Amino acid sequence: DQQENDGLAQVVLIAAKDGQAKALEKAITDYHHYMADKKGAFRYQWFSIITGPDTGKYVARTGDHNWADFDATNDWDEEAAAKFASDVQPYIEDVDSRLTRTDDELGIWPDSMDGYQYFLITDWYIKTGNAGAFNEGLKKIDGILKEASWPNYYAFVRSVSGGKGNQITLVSPRKSYADMAPKEPSFIDAMNKALGEEEAGKFLVE
Repeated sequence: DQQENDGLAQVVLIAAKDGQAKALEKAITDYHHYMADKKGAFRYQWFSIITGPDTGKYVARTGDHNWADFDATNDWDEEAAAKFASDVQPYIEDVDSRLTRTDDELGIWPDSMDGYQYFLITDWYIKTGNAGAFNEGLKKIDGILKEASWPNYYAFVRSVSGGKGNQITLVSPRKSYADMAPKEPSFIDAMNKALGEEEAGKFLVE
């Protein structure tokens, strides 16, 4: 059952040491089995990055949290931390962790995530002082895509702690490689229809 919460997620970008990717995968799998019966333990989904500048790295995500969840203590904390340090940490080269919140007002998301195993990820880093204008632009684009019944699902995820400053992430789930093929109407077709070709080009550039 879904319970109301602050809508926070912890998202961790993890790089394995050279030649240790498979060993890390086994170690983290064993560690999660060890944590499975620990009351209050976070449940993580793991993803491998298969294209782009972070290819070969992993993303671990745990969602639907309250702020208080990240301050909670458990009687197994020290033991679990020691096991992670001995069994998993030796295979990790680098970790970048942040807290995020999905923008509930923007986006088109499937009712069920069954079958979705790929996620197209785009990170934007907004120039200082331009957050207001950027957000207004996103709202305009979101309205146009919804009006056009755009055939792809998407969400905007904002960093609320950690990561890089002024970061927002576009997430688009897909079921297969074939599902990544262009669909009609395309993004630019929807923008051109709503704004006109000249105004759409000017809007996207500015």
